[in-house]
Amino acid sequence: MIVWPGRRPGLGWHAHGTTVKHLWVLHGEHLARVQLRKPRWRHVETGVTRHDRPIWDVPGSPYGLDVVFTVVFVWLSSAVGLLRTDWPWDDDLPSRRSVQRWTRRLTPEADAWLRAIRLAAIELAAPRPLEEYLPTGGIPPPAGRSRRNPDTATAWPLHSSAWILKEAARALCKPIRTLLVEARRRWSSANPGTD
Repeated sequence: MIVWPGRRPGLGWHAHGTTVKHLWVLHGEHLARVQLRKPRWRHVETGVTRHDRPIWDVPGSPYGLDVVFTVVFVWLSSAVGLLRTDWPWDDDLPSRRSVQRWTRRLTPEADAWLRAIRLAAIELAAPRPLEEYLPTGGIPPPAGRSRRNPDTATAWPLHSSAWILKEAARALCKPIRTLLVEARRRWSSANPGTD
């Protein structure tokens, strides 16, 4: 079980129990189903309730953002197309259609994710340069150039983001979820004019 502490939305909001969600996240190289317990808040005057979610909890999805980035990376790195791409774990989860939807949703913010993830990886690697942790030679281009894969030019920032996540997590011995949280904390500084 993972307990997310959350943050009170403001004055006039009081703790109103918790809400539970079961989701698939990465545990090492494998999928693990965990219970995520999130705080629920109630506005005293209006009676409206809301809950906080960590950045890696994808709304409306039983998969964490770490799983999303991993399978999108595996697909974009593959040259055989989505239906013939093998996931890095034994289960055939998530569905291929979900991966297409996630790729389409992530693509408009791919440049922002790339900047934030790169900045988080650099700062987590400090005081050593990131190059000491990541393989030299730069980020390999997506190999998948079949007509079933997204356009390579639009998929490049998404592929690069996922590659940095994977390699930095491995080199720094940190879960991908940790890097995603750190990236989101740096989102506004990496992307002026955004929240």
